[in-house]
Amino acid sequence: MSLRIEVLSGLGEKAPAAILIEAEGKRLLLDAGGALHPGQSTAWTEGLDVDAVLISHDHVDHIGGVAALPAELPLYCTTPVAAALPIGRDWRPLPERGECRIAGVPVTTGQAGHSLGGVWLHLGIAGGVFYSGDACLESLLLPFDEPPPARVALLDASYGVYDTPQAQCRETIACQLCKPRVLPVPASGRALEMALWLDALAPRLGVTWDLDHACREGLETLLSLPATLRREGLDANIRGLVDASRPVSPKLWLVADRDDDPDDWPAHRLLHTGYLTPRRQRQRAAGEVDWLRWNVHLRLSHLRVLVRQLGARQAIPLFTTQVSEVSELLMMPSGLALATEESDVAG
Repeated sequence: MSLRIEVLSGLGEKAPAAILIEAEGKRLLLDAGGALHPGQSTAWTEGLDVDAVLISHDHVDHIGGVAALPAELPLYCTTPVAAALPIGRDWRPLPERGECRIAGVPVTTGQAGHSLGGVWLHLGIAGGVFYSGDACLESLLLPFDEPPPARVALLDASYGVYDTPQAQCRETIACQLCKPRVLPVPASGRALEMALWLDALAPRLGVTWDLDHACREGLETLLSLPATLRREGLDANIRGLVDASRPVSPKLWLVADRDDDPDDWPAHRLLHTGYLTPRRQRQRAAGEVDWLRWNVHLRLSHLRVLVRQLGARQAIPLFTTQVSEVSELLMMPSGLALATEESDVAG
């Protein structure tokens, strides 16, 4: 069977996600990413001709380009992700964990461990095509479901060859929380897990903390979903956190990222834990803000685990400038490669 994969955006850089899969006479678009910062190209939307769009999760670099697509184009996403679509945009349900057919193509979804309602996608064509979207195997709150075998793996390699365990990241960040801090985070992503972590950590550190309405609302939404979409044994902790009275002037703030600047928080210092836009990179270089990573993507060891689990013969690292380095480290004696006779990959 002929399979063609075209990475319209997201190959060789941290850029909007847009991957075109063509097989069995059908053309499916995996994700419809928007710009992560002003000036970043979203030219991938021009002249697009596909049968359907599948959205993995609601972060801007995966969903932000939807507004540029034809309104009549069938779009599939999970119910939590649909809340981030442009107002009035029609959509069709994608299971949070299960099977369906889209444009005649068998599609399996599973939890990706990255965000509220976020899923990986598996297409039952050409021996299996797996797309991780953004994914993480280390979340203490959001599960990652083991996917079915796939010959081709399109993998979130945002961290390149980085391989520091999450437990070490948490310890490093904890050491920086004894002075006034603001942590801007995606409300449907790491905010959920960091809130539970801070709730347990703050009493031990002897500091007060609070979370804004958007982060609190994300936790409420998580509780409204089936219990199988979160790790077991945490519901009472989440409910207690949401219902608890909060301090008037907390030392620590966990807030939904709204492109915060140091001037917005004169009594606190910003501590970023994820992707830095060029402007924030300049702020960090000037000593105006701090940055420490909290893992929400696949690190190198987990990329290798996933490739083995899938039995993949072809791996395509996405969203990283370290394509060649990651590819070399993913090579396996069984013949993993960046190209095979069965598929044509373009970027």
